[in-house]
Amino acid sequence: MSSSRSPLRLLVVDDDRQILDLLELSLSLQGFDVLTAVSGDEALQLIRRPGSFDVIVMDVLMAPLDGFETVRCLHEVMGSALPPVVYLSGLNREEEVPLLSGHRSAFLVKPFRPAQLAALIREQAVES
Repeated sequence: MSSSRSPLRLLVVDDDRQILDLLELSLSLQGFDVLTAVSGDEALQLIRRPGSFDVIVMDVLMAPLDGFETVRCLHEVMGSALPPVVYLSGLNREEEVPLLSGHRSAFLVKPFRPAQLAALIREQAVES
C-alpha cells in the first residue's frame, strides 16, 4: 500500500475483549485504521457515526446478536452502503453461512495468521 493513500478503515466486532484487543493491535500494525466494538449493539451505534468503514471484520459467535444477525441489522441501517464483511469463526461451516444476497463477504476460520486476515481484508476492499 502506498504511503500517499489513506489506510483502510475497519470496524472490528468481537465480544471477547482479549481477542478484540489482539485483532486491533495486529491490524493496526498491518497499517489499518481500526475501530472496535464489543457487541452487535455497539457496532450498530458506531455505524451511525459520521465517517465510513471500508471493511467490517465480524466475529460470528456472539450474544445476544450473533455476527450474522448484526450484519443483517447493519444492512437495514446502511442498505447498499454496507461495506464488505469478513466473518471470523471457530466453526468450519462456511457452506452454512447465511450471507446477504448480492453483498460482498468472506469467511475466515480460526485460528488464522494475522497476515491471512490482512490479505483477505485488502482483497475485499479492492473488489468492492
